[in-house]
Amino acid sequence: MHFSWLSVFILAIIAVAVSAGQCNAPFKKEGPNCVVERIIHGDCPAGSQYSVNINKCVYKN
Repeated sequence: MHFSWLSVFILAIIAVAVSAGQCNAPFKKEGPNCVVERIIHGDCPAGSQYSVNINKCVYKN
């Protein structure tokens, strides 16, 4: 019982590490970036920016 806070802390660190490698919906992991296709003549989803190099919307971390 004395070290229960330590186990909770370690589990929290593991949870953060696992979730860091995932992308929010509707973005998909492509290389080091989270990307989504851009709608023709449309805007990118909130929190992302259009990248001319890959012709997709890239999520800004």
